[in-house]
Amino acid sequence: MDMRLTHLTLSPEVACGQCRNQIQVEGDVTLPGSLRETTCVLHASAMAVVETAEAMQDRVTIGGRVVFCVLYAQGDAHRVDSIEATADFTHLCDMPGAAPRAEVFAHAQAEHVDATVQNGRMTMRATVRLCARATRCDQVEVLSGIELPSAQVRTAQMSMQRTVGRGSGEALLREEFDLPADLAIHDTLGAWATVGPVDTAGGQGRVGMSGEITLTALHASDLPGKPLVMTRHTVPVSQSVELGGEGGELLDGRMVVKDVAVASQDMGDGERTLRAEVLLGLSAWAEKQEEATLLTDAYTTSGDDLRLNRTPMTIRTGTHRMHAAESGKAALLLPEGAAPVRTMLAAFATPVLTNFTQQGNRLLAEGTLDVTLLYMTPGSDAPVSVHMEAPLRAAFAGSASPEDMVFLTAADVEAVPITSDRVEMRYVLHAQVEGMASAQVMVVTDAAPIPADPGTRDIVLYFTQPGDTTWDIARRYRIPEDALRRLNPDLSGDPQTGQGVVIWRRQSD
Repeated sequence: MDMRLTHLTLSPEVACGQCRNQIQVEGDVTLPGSLRETTCVLHASAMAVVETAEAMQDRVTIGGRVVFCVLYAQGDAHRVDSIEATADFTHLCDMPGAAPRAEVFAHAQAEHVDATVQNGRMTMRATVRLCARATRCDQVEVLSGIELPSAQVRTAQMSMQRTVGRGSGEALLREEFDLPADLAIHDTLGAWATVGPVDTAGGQGRVGMSGEITLTALHASDLPGKPLVMTRHTVPVSQSVELGGEGGELLDGRMVVKDVAVASQDMGDGERTLRAEVLLGLSAWAEKQEEATLLTDAYTTSGDDLRLNRTPMTIRTGTHRMHAAESGKAALLLPEGAAPVRTMLAAFATPVLTNFTQQGNRLLAEGTLDVTLLYMTPGSDAPVSVHMEAPLRAAFAGSASPEDMVFLTAADVEAVPITSDRVEMRYVLHAQVEGMASAQVMVVTDAAPIPADPGTRDIVLYFTQPGDTTWDIARRYRIPEDALRRLNPDLSGDPQTGQGVVIWRRQSD
């Protein structure tokens, strides 16, 4: 049998492993002042950042840091101070399927943050949720065609997507904002920043990213009965990242906040300026959509038949990234024994995701909100705080598969007293989804001749079975599919179950 096989080498990108872990990260710092002074922790927050992620055999090492920020009162209960500390972490995650030189995407999010003071040192702890996915590209040789006079060949178009270029970097943004004079601010205690949706554009080996950063700052104030005030500021940002690797027509990028530093300065004449520095981590990638014609089936109409070697192959068909926001509110009942509310100063909320499901075209997220309320009580001019958990249930327009990574953040958190023991909190919840769309296809990797029954010359009336196609029938009786259709002109498409099909079977050579 004079047969010629056409081979094609593919390099599909596949997710070779993923993991979800929780780790405890702890840091400490020495407090200023006397060891004998009473210290009260009002609020502890943290930001987790991934710095490195490396794949090994069935494992991934993730390294990063957690930046803690704690509001506290020491000695004088009326005076609120803040302190920061940084703690590095390295965690080895089990990830079956990972291999050296695989590309790793990892994300860290700080949850359940608290701080305690003992012997003049403040210990800060955070639960950090780590999510990681490893991808690799393996070369696979498949058949795209068979050249043989008696061969009947079926092919199909396969579309796959792979990452062909990557880049990363950092950017330090410096901005100044005029603070309202009527807030009587005399010091700035800390700030938190979030990045909104990012738009990308590119060309000539670079990806440009633009978006907006929201900066929330907490200040010490001389306002009567309100020693703390908050301000919010928006910062437009535009950065670019150089890509390494090939060029691709599909561009995307991410910006994450890695650190925030703020200070305010008296400019005279009642004017005060807030100076902010925001360190951004930048990552970008280029992706290519590739088309390939693959052999899916083949047989002969005479002589030896064909044995096809098939193997399943997983391919990446697309990227699943989504950003959605929904407003939410919660009615909070203060814990038993908490001081009554007179004036609300600030509210903080950290979402903790425990489960997400898809309901139609809505992504349903469930979990809890870690809430801290800072407020004034009747008959006192010293701020107090309470910490509590509130149930979280939100629906976002969009979708996510069980393998996707879903992250929640809360922004624009506001709280107002309803009664002395009840507070209504409003917020905007942001959901970010990161994932890959994949499909499993059966590919033909080789073909070889095998002896075939020569058959007989006859005419057969065949009644179709469920699922039969004209290709299936033609292959079973080793006749050309177009000859079968010519003999049965009523076959405009695939036959109906139980439909009679006439087959003229000639004796094979």
